[in-house]
Amino acid sequence: MSVLAYTRAGAGARAIFLLHGFLGSARNLASLARGLAQRLPDRSVISLDLTGHGESSPLPPRPDVAVIARDVLDTARGLEAAAPWTVIGHSLGGRVALRAARIDPAALEHLALLDVSPSPRSADGEVATIVKALADAPEAARDRQTFRTWFRKAGLSPAAIDWLLLNLVHEADGYRWRIDRPTLVALYAEIGTEDLWPAIEGRRPYSVHVIRGGASDHVSDADVRRFQAAGCRVDTLEGASHFVHVDRPRELLDRIVQGLR
Repeated sequence: MSVLAYTRAGAGARAIFLLHGFLGSARNLASLARGLAQRLPDRSVISLDLTGHGESSPLPPRPDVAVIARDVLDTARGLEAAAPWTVIGHSLGGRVALRAARIDPAALEHLALLDVSPSPRSADGEVATIVKALADAPEAARDRQTFRTWFRKAGLSPAAIDWLLLNLVHEADGYRWRIDRPTLVALYAEIGTEDLWPAIEGRRPYSVHVIRGGASDHVSDADVRRFQAAGCRVDTLEGASHFVHVDRPRELLDRIVQGLR
């Protein structure tokens, strides 16, 4: 069991847990956390650094989503937050939330999935290119610009580069990665392998709200029909990419709050 690092916004009695995406950390969702705490004063918004990310403990040598989900549940219980909880997960965080729902469905009251599907998904596409570049990058450098230049030559976009550079830590003689890159590469290959629709379909004690990016391919129209058939609310943020919290922050906050009421 690993107790995950976290930040808290608000002081309400009911807990909302925010779970970030792959290679992210709690600070990626800091604006969303503050917005939720302001809009929902009866809630405490707890943003976790998932296992192997941010300030949390490293992943085991053979990582999978279930390991992270158990750490989320154990951390929530350790914080003595009264169950059932609301869990909001983006990308990897959404699949972790779904896996947690499979492990302990009674612990959840409401699940909000931010541009993530329960369907199996191959480890390819744009993120696979980013992961390969991360794996091949230098271990350390004298300055951040060295890494930025390296990733630019690898063909990554400025936004992807900024995302990766959040995982650098400064030391006396320069910068190094604070993450275990080989283990995270192994995790990436496992993220989309499991069919998590059993957490959605059939009887469940929690409600489900899906918010997808209209310009993203992560939640297909077929997924939307399947979600709706299972009684889930689905909202589409038109023009938003996979990073819905970056592209449409105010609209995303509105939709999440609407789904909680």
